[in-house]
Amino acid sequence: MKGNEAEYVIPLRKEVMKAPKYQRTKKAMIAVREFLQHHTKSDNVFIGKNLNQKIQEQGHKNVLPRIKVKVIKDEEKYKAELVGYPIELDKDKKSKEDTKNKKPEVKTENLDAKKETDQQKAEELMKKSKIAKPSRAVKKQKEIARETEAKKHGQEIFRAGNYPQEVKK
Repeated sequence: MKGNEAEYVIPLRKEVMKAPKYQRTKKAMIAVREFLQHHTKSDNVFIGKNLNQKIQEQGHKNVLPRIKVKVIKDEEKYKAELVGYPIELDKDKKSKEDTKNKKPEVKTENLDAKKETDQQKAEELMKKSKIAKPSRAVKKQKEIARETEAKKHGQEIFRAGNYPQEVKK
């Protein structure tokens, strides 16, 4: 292999016919790897996702007779992929990881303000439902919060008489 990239047509038929039918894709992958190691003169050969899928596309028994591959040298590694598909290089992965590793800004809420809003909600519930004691209003508010939380997660809250048929037994 001269330069940083090359294209090869890898013959698979000779190698594949040496294996029993139920192991032909495995033998084809081994043949691809050996071919690329021989021509790149390196043991660091990585086979791409699309190349792997193409070889295994027709099942274990029916393998393509030949396949066209593009190989690119990335630092000390050689990466092979089907012709016409992009090859992921380590440089691309590093730039993606850098964008993923940036920590998002965490919003912190003022706990005192949150307590005040809870008290305001309890007072509004007292006015709406005409509950005399504030403790009942707080209980009612907690119950409503639990119901809304359950609805968010797709769960059902069962009360007396509201059980499904299977649970009533």
